[in-house]
Amino acid sequence: MKTQNSMTRSGAGLCLTLGLLLAAAGAQAQNYQITGHVNTLASTFAPGPREDLQRTEHFNWMDQPEAQVPQSLAARVDGSNGGYGWATLEASMGRLKAFAESAYPSGIPAPYYYGYSFGTAQATFADTVQVQGAGLAPGAPVRYELLLWIEGQISQPSFEMGGHLAVDGVAEIRLTDRTSNTQKIFSWNAKTQSTGWYSLALDTEVGHSLMVSGMLYASASVDSSATLARWAQSDFSHTANFYLRPSVAALNTVGASGHDFTVSAVPEPSSAALLALGLLGLGLRLQQRRRPQS
Repeated sequence: MKTQNSMTRSGAGLCLTLGLLLAAAGAQAQNYQITGHVNTLASTFAPGPREDLQRTEHFNWMDQPEAQVPQSLAARVDGSNGGYGWATLEASMGRLKAFAESAYPSGIPAPYYYGYSFGTAQATFADTVQVQGAGLAPGAPVRYELLLWIEGQISQPSFEMGGHLAVDGVAEIRLTDRTSNTQKIFSWNAKTQSTGWYSLALDTEVGHSLMVSGMLYASASVDSSATLARWAQSDFSHTANFYLRPSVAALNTVGASGHDFTVSAVPEPSSAALLALGLLGLGLRLQQRRRPQS
């Protein structure tokens, strides 16, 4: 359906637009920022009079106290035929959550509904970290690693030919040396990658300024022509966490917002339990590798 495809493209465009906004803000000497946007729609073309229900909510806090504490959004619309779009998010420094769900009745059999619904949620954060500490002199070469821990899932099937059903979960980590204008970016996609730990590393120098940023996006859409499923969900409400690990332990990991990006504390119990299991498994593998061969 042409209208749905155009709306789906708008969701993808939003992802790009907010990314560019973040980059532009960084170029203007931004210190810290969080953004959030949810968009929901339930639309019916026939039978009867056309029904278009839409609700959007957003925030954009930069260098303000609101950016130093978690902010959340929620939006839901329910059509008269049972179709609905639903989206929620939470954004804070070093932690993002996003959830989207939609459903729509079939166009077959009667009453032959024609329409669609969707929900999208996108959250971002950015913070500035000064490369200093550990008794190192300005210009000393160091390295920072930005880690992503992500939990969540998308419903299956996640796509139907023609775009009649589509579910997406996307995350991004970005580490930028604002002094040398160098950058590393890693993008994660729920359709092709498993949940868990991911990371990237950037070489920098003491005295430089780093921007740490992350993004999380969830979307779910269904229309009346879908045959594989009548319901779709992208659930990343159980958190994407973002951490910094410097090559020298005493180097600064506290951003301009006051948030400490150190990996030593995992904020949620579910993440803590999975992290403990992951570290235990890693330790066992390392022990096995170190055993002398008989």
